[in-house]
Amino acid sequence: MSDQSSQSTREEYRILALYRFVQLAPPFDNYTDDHDKGLNDDSRAERNKPTANPSHHPILTNLQTELYDALRPLKVRGTLLIAPEGINGTICYPFSYGNDTADTTTDTSEISGENDPVFTYLKNHVLFGGPDLRTRLSVWKDFCNEEETDTNSEWDDAVKKIQELKQPQQAFQRLKIKIKPEIVTMGLGRPLFRNGKPVQDMSKTLSARHEENQKANPLRTKGQYLSPTQWDDQAVNDPDVLVIDTRNTYEIDIGTFDGAIDPKTKHFSEFPEYLEKLAREYDWTEHHGDEGDDREQEKTANSLQDTATYQKKKPPKAIAMFCTGGIRCEKATSYALQSNLFPKDMPIYHLEGGILAYLDHVAQKKNGSEAKNTASDNTSKSTFCGECFVFDKRVAVTDGLKPSKNYIPCYGCRGPMDRRLLLLSSNSISGEKRKAVESERQPSTIPSKYQVIMEGIPNLPELHCDPETKSWYLPGLTCPRCHDGTTRESLERFAQRKEQMEICAREGKSHFRDGKDN
Repeated sequence: MSDQSSQSTREEYRILALYRFVQLAPPFDNYTDDHDKGLNDDSRAERNKPTANPSHHPILTNLQTELYDALRPLKVRGTLLIAPEGINGTICYPFSYGNDTADTTTDTSEISGENDPVFTYLKNHVLFGGPDLRTRLSVWKDFCNEEETDTNSEWDDAVKKIQELKQPQQAFQRLKIKIKPEIVTMGLGRPLFRNGKPVQDMSKTLSARHEENQKANPLRTKGQYLSPTQWDDQAVNDPDVLVIDTRNTYEIDIGTFDGAIDPKTKHFSEFPEYLEKLAREYDWTEHHGDEGDDREQEKTANSLQDTATYQKKKPPKAIAMFCTGGIRCEKATSYALQSNLFPKDMPIYHLEGGILAYLDHVAQKKNGSEAKNTASDNTSKSTFCGECFVFDKRVAVTDGLKPSKNYIPCYGCRGPMDRRLLLLSSNSISGEKRKAVESERQPSTIPSKYQVIMEGIPNLPELHCDPETKSWYLPGLTCPRCHDGTTRESLERFAQRKEQMEICAREGKSHFRDGKDN
C-alpha cells in the first residue's frame, strides 16, 4: 500500500527567477531630504536617522517579514532582494503532484504555475505581482549523462562525484530576503549605504548620489524590448547592430551570442565606465537619424569627441544588450538612454527575459519541429554558443534550461569550472592518463609564490595545472580562474570548509541549514 502511495506522487525542484521594477517605497530623496529641513548644525546628523535608510523603511521591513512568513513554510530557499525600486531574485522549492497531473515535458517554457502555491503567491502579490512581474520557471529534472554509465573504472570516483553534483536537489542553502537601496547595483552614485549605515561622502550629499543613480532607473525610461522570436533577426544576425553582453567575464567565458561584445567587466558596477569608453570609439557625426534631431545629434557627437588621433569607427544603426534574465540589461539600457553617450535617436534594444527566455524559446521551436516530424531549419537554430551561467547549484543551463553536463561549481569563487578538471585530478586515474597529469605537476614547475602560500596548511589537495590553460588550481578549493588571486587566509578558510563538508557527507548531514526552517 505504501509503495502504491509513493508511486502516486512525484516531487521535483522548481527554480523561479523573477524581477520587477516597481515603486515599493517612496524614492530615497523623498524621505531623506525632508529630515534636513529645520535642523541646526548640531543636529545635522539627523539626516541619517533610520527612515533615511531603506533597510529601516516600514513598507520594506513589513514586506520582508511577510515574505519570510509566507515562503518558509513552503520550504523555499534562495535570495530575494527588495528595494524602493522593486524586487529581484531567484528561489528554489520542492513541488509535488500526482501522476495524473505530472508535468512530463522537457520544455520548461511550457511549465505551468497552476496549483503551484509559491508561484501563485508571488505572481498575485498586491505590491509587486501582476503581468509586469517577469518570471522564468524551470524544473531541475534528472537529466543524467547516459554516456557516463559505461565509463572506464579508473574514472569512477570522479564521475560519481560529478553525478552527485548534478542530481536534482535544492539549488540554494538557505532563504535570504534582503533590503537593499537597489535591486541591481550599477555603481553610479554608489554606495549610499554600507553594512546598513549611510556612507559619508563630503563631495556629494546622499540625495545627490541618489540622483546620480537615477540615470539608470528603468522606472524613468528603458530600452525597447526584443522578444526571443525577434532577437536573432533584429539583433544578432544584423551586422549593423552592436550586440553587447552586459554580464561579467566569468559568465561570458562559458557562453554568449554569436558576435556579441565582451565588456571585460568583473562586476556590473564597471559597466557604465565601459559604456563611456565604447561611445568614444565611434564617429557619431556619421550617424544618420531623424532630421528633427540634427541639433541634438551634433551636441552629443561633439561631447564624445576624443583627443586621440586614431580613426574612429563607423557607428552602428542600433545597440542591443542582453543578460541572464533581463534585469541587468534593462538597467543598462536605461543608463544608455539617460547618459547622453549616444545620439538621442539611436535605437537601444534589450532581450526580453534575457538568455533564459531565449533558451526556452529555442527548445520550444525544436520540440515543435520534432512533434511535426519536420527537419529543423535555420529559424530553429540557436545563435547562443555554449551554456548560460546561473547563480545556483546547477552552475549553467542549456536549451530548455537543462542543467549543465559540462560545468561544476568552484568552491572558491563560486564560478563555473570545467568538469574535466575534476576528472583530471581524480586519484583513481592510472596508466597513461596518470602520467600525463603528473608531468604537469612537477615540483620544479610550481611557481614559488604558490608553494609559499600553501606551506603548512593542513588538508590541502595536490596542486594541479590545467593542461589547456596552463593555469594552476587546487581541486575542490580553487579553479584556474581564481587560484592566482587566492590568499593564504582564503586557502585556510576553504580547506576548513571542505573538511567540514566531507564530515557532514560521511555522517549524512547537511553542511548548510536554514536555522529558521521548520
